[in-house]
Amino acid sequence: MTEKNPTICIIDDNPEDREVFRRYLLQDTRYRYQFYEEETGEDGLTLCRKIQPDCILLDYKLPDIDGLEFLANLADNSGSIPFAVIMLAGLGDESIALQAMKSGAQDYLVKDEMTPGNLFRAIHNAIERTTMRRTLEKHQQDLEQKNQEIQAFAYALAHDLRAPLRAITGFSQIVEEDYKNVLDADGRHYVENIVHACTQMDRLIEDLLNYTRIEHRAIRYKPVALGYMISQIVEGLTERINQTQAVILIAEDLPMVYGDSTLINQIFINLLENALVYRKPDRQIELSLTWMQEDDFVVVRLADNGIGIDPKHYEKIFSLFQRLHSDDLYPGTGIGLAIVKKATDLLGGQVWVESTLGIGSTFFVKLPVYIL
Repeated sequence: MTEKNPTICIIDDNPEDREVFRRYLLQDTRYRYQFYEEETGEDGLTLCRKIQPDCILLDYKLPDIDGLEFLANLADNSGSIPFAVIMLAGLGDESIALQAMKSGAQDYLVKDEMTPGNLFRAIHNAIERTTMRRTLEKHQQDLEQKNQEIQAFAYALAHDLRAPLRAITGFSQIVEEDYKNVLDADGRHYVENIVHACTQMDRLIEDLLNYTRIEHRAIRYKPVALGYMISQIVEGLTERINQTQAVILIAEDLPMVYGDSTLINQIFINLLENALVYRKPDRQIELSLTWMQEDDFVVVRLADNGIGIDPKHYEKIFSLFQRLHSDDLYPGTGIGLAIVKKATDLLGGQVWVESTLGIGSTFFVKLPVYIL
């Protein structure tokens, strides 16, 4: 469609009615229409798919299929109607026309009561709706393209950064191990800082890649046994748990949820790692993982006795690169909780926190329950 030349498909087997529509529309001072016409439903479907009209005037009573069948055949894979359709009904057919609107038609007009004014209003609304839909689709396509470009950039950046980073890490480790007796205290301190910074940079790159991956991967829904998954995560964190002498209590009856196992795994790995990091140095870590059911959802609660979070930062901590403490005190990248938030959003769930400074925090994860 150009701004002033929208395309109209008239699907009606009555040539006199089609002539009336054309005559009325030629009186419209807002647009100069391009008309396309067909007399049968099947030919009309072929025409509409070919020219992608801005509006379809569709007679309910066609010689081969009725208007409802036309709409059903016109629907795309998602079941929605990709064009603005105005159903044309006869007197007494208003109930059918309303059914057509429930099936995806935008409006309906009764032929015997049609005037140029109500025809113009219906078509103008249809054109505006089509324009808005196509603009939105274009924005979505542009956004998807940008997302793909960002993902490609992130992978390329990670690859290009990791090559020199590995070299820096490797040589600095050699210096740290083989020349520690040659270096003075300051030299050893500087080399240790280089090795530590390399480790942090590698973790940052990995976390950034994980965040990028979950935004662009296809979500595969299936039943997920939380009990088994959490036990596997805890087993993988055994070394860190032993180092911190953490005590973790896990409910034995954790339920089945319905979602993507990779995303759910990311959620609980990051929450558990977060709890192990933000601990009070003078207190043994105690974590408890329990759950409750709310309608068709499971709410998992991970409570810790760590440093706690000021309520004013509840939203901030789930944003990318947002950290409340220096890396010297509590190492991290500021991406872990952002991954948790993104993953739960993609699964149609929620995550939130309740906390008291100096006492501890409880993170809540709401996920769809698996119903047998």
